[in-house]
Amino acid sequence: MTQTVAVRGGLLIDGTGAAPIPDPLVLIEDGRIKSAGHADGNSVPNDATLIDAGKCVLMPGLMDLHVHLGSANVSFCQDTDLEQITRTPPEMLCYAVRHARILLEAGFTTIRDLDYVTPQGHVHASMAALRDSIANGVLEGPRMIVGGMVHVTGSHFDFLPLSIQRPPDFTADGPAEFRKLTRKTLRNGVDFLKTCISGGTGTYIKEDFRSRNITAEELAVLCDEAHAFGKLVAAHCHTPESIIMAIDGGVDTIEHCVFVNDEVIERVLKAKKYVVPTLAFRQQRVIDSRRARGIPEFVLQRMEQYKVLCSESFQRYHKAGVRFAMGTDTHVDPPFGQNAYELEIYVDLGLSPMEAIQTATMNAADAIGRSKDLGTLEPGKYADLLAIEGNPLDDITILQRKERIRLVIKEGAVAVDRRAA
Repeated sequence: MTQTVAVRGGLLIDGTGAAPIPDPLVLIEDGRIKSAGHADGNSVPNDATLIDAGKCVLMPGLMDLHVHLGSANVSFCQDTDLEQITRTPPEMLCYAVRHARILLEAGFTTIRDLDYVTPQGHVHASMAALRDSIANGVLEGPRMIVGGMVHVTGSHFDFLPLSIQRPPDFTADGPAEFRKLTRKTLRNGVDFLKTCISGGTGTYIKEDFRSRNITAEELAVLCDEAHAFGKLVAAHCHTPESIIMAIDGGVDTIEHCVFVNDEVIERVLKAKKYVVPTLAFRQQRVIDSRRARGIPEFVLQRMEQYKVLCSESFQRYHKAGVRFAMGTDTHVDPPFGQNAYELEIYVDLGLSPMEAIQTATMNAADAIGRSKDLGTLEPGKYADLLAIEGNPLDDITILQRKERIRLVIKEGAVAVDRRAA
């Protein structure tokens, strides 16, 4: 039997970039949008369940394309460094369950998880189990797109202390090992693969971000296997050389926005690649939090430097017309639930509020090949929508205030309801 839901609001932002529609009505049938427009043009069926959001702004559910859901987090961990190397994958799964619900409460109906490592191995198999549990209604959380890491010995994610034993299949070296580990990772049920092409900047060793973390042959094998199985590839890139290598190797999304030059901008535009900026992780509030926790000063100095460079690179990308898909890199910090702060940063750096919203809706869905089902409030797509008290086009920071997110609807079902407040 068809289940019909009608949602009324004060204004509709559909995620496409079109002008907002006043006095909207969104009709939902069996979890998908039947119509979305002005209420005058849409009558409420007699058998429909009516959800009245008053004067709230209706908009698509938000998407964060770069989180590490199973990480220990500053919101509840005193010593995140110790937690990261002493907790087991099952314990990390418990963290992820907690974080998933927090993100749903904050208006995120889809997230992309980029794996994490512990001394006992990667957590992607556990994240795949959580994804399926949420999809089957066992647990509550956002829709999850789960990634599996395949990286080389001594790469950015092989940063555990030397005294800690690595398990089998922790890393791979050479095309043959890469092909086998890629296939094993895909067998574990991941939706996409991730690798590191350059070094990084946030680890607590004196890592050289300019180091090459993979060979062209290894990257080609990884992309070949992923694409053969219909999966996408995300790549951690901090340098111009690594971004060009990603494009040449067939990578689908470029993670982070650190160092760019004119050649990189031209190549990214020509290849029509999405960049996932992850700027929230590099802001002053994170640096201050880490300083208060006693993080080594050389790490903090590095982050201070890169905070400025990342902003400059983002603005260069934007001026040239490079497409962004929102991602925060939330893991140890910043706290889960503050993910919409990323959008405030984008607006501060030159995007309009509408453009910022699109990075977390339409663009995000397109970047991961899910535009058919996600990203906008258009007929045929999953009914993932929010009812916001206040207009984020006037003040993008409203999306960071949980109490202003009055409704979270995921696939036509109410997941969060704060209207009584």
